[in-house]
Amino acid sequence: MASWTDIGRTTAPMIRQLHDYWLSKRGGAAVPDRARIDPAEIKSLLPNILIAEASDPPFRVRYRLIGSRIAAASGMDLTDRYLDELVAADDENRWLDYYRQAWSERIPVYGDAMVPTLHGDEFRYEFGIFPLTKGGIEVAQFIALEDYGGREPKLKQIEDRMTPWRAADKSRR
Repeated sequence: MASWTDIGRTTAPMIRQLHDYWLSKRGGAAVPDRARIDPAEIKSLLPNILIAEASDPPFRVRYRLIGSRIAAASGMDLTDRYLDELVAADDENRWLDYYRQAWSERIPVYGDAMVPTLHGDEFRYEFGIFPLTKGGIEVAQFIALEDYGGREPKLKQIEDRMTPWRAADKSRR
């Protein structure tokens, strides 16, 4: 996985669209407030959107809303789950680092990920993580987007890591 903070390196059109929208909602602030985000204004992006919230200490990210394309790619609805419960932090998986950077530096973080699919091939997609405030000046939430380039992957990496969690979740029912 690679990341950057310069939108000029991003090739994904949906991420560029969300970037422009995020900038338009800042007003005079460095970071827009969540209340300024109107889903009706970004309707075409919603299937690829994640809304997450930050907690500190320790720094954690909890997904509040997951778009339908992301749920389909991962094979599940990640709503109300913490990022650190879903994927292990390692050299290849730096998701928590990217969210922490957007949170602490108050800037969007962009990047690309290469993950294996259930069919055994590699799938590349771009992402953007945009910080949001929530009634104050501190970053409290994120609006993020995964742009799959019009394809609908089934991501093996997520599937493999979620198997133990799914089994535990089913046993609680």
